[in-house]
Amino acid sequence: MAPPDDVPLGRTVRPLSEQLADRILDDVKAGRLPPGERLKEEELAQTHAVSRATVREALIALARQGHVVRTPRFGARIAEFSRHDLDDIFELRATLLAMAAGRFAREADQAKRQTLEEMVREIEAAARTDAPPHAAVTPQAFAALSIRLQALLTEQCGNAHLPGIYGRLAEMGTWQLIRGRASSFLNAEDRQESAADWRSVARCIAASDAAGAERAARLLLEHSAARVRQRYEER
Repeated sequence: MAPPDDVPLGRTVRPLSEQLADRILDDVKAGRLPPGERLKEEELAQTHAVSRATVREALIALARQGHVVRTPRFGARIAEFSRHDLDDIFELRATLLAMAAGRFAREADQAKRQTLEEMVREIEAAARTDAPPHAAVTPQAFAALSIRLQALLTEQCGNAHLPGIYGRLAEMGTWQLIRGRASSFLNAEDRQESAADWRSVARCIAASDAAGAERAARLLLEHSAARVRQRYEER
């Protein structure tokens, strides 16, 4: 008899459809599958050596996440996002991040607050313009720091449903615009503004000012939305 903590092998292997969905999403993020690109089931099945049923399952999953649009009789294609779509997504993200920041300010223990402080100091250092050239942070690396901070607030705010919803919204749209999810941080001024916004969030949380933390987090996303909107219009 297997030990109680021995997970059955069948439960440790991810379904092929999930692995294929990840591959397709990776191709989208890398720019190999542009917005609007048609996804042909037979071609995907041959390329990835899977059945068409597996391909359909993967496309259905991606459609539920908003990455793929499936139309009867016309098949599936990579989702395209309009300026209006992006505004809607950022509005929702701002509301959720504000909620997370407010709850974090009310409920986070000292260890979590200290983690936030350390991460904000890290993103402030990354935004500095007087660092040696070899120490310069790329827009992609800066974006990763911002994503980590957002994850800290959403995952540690005490609402178990919020992280998944927020994560899906964050995935939608922004990577369609500029590769690497760094469309908000392409120049030094962008990064300095973001770092200053994060400092405002951290200051309110340190003071247990939930209302202030909510306002600061919302403003942070509003500034990010404005920068993404500018890149969208430039393209």
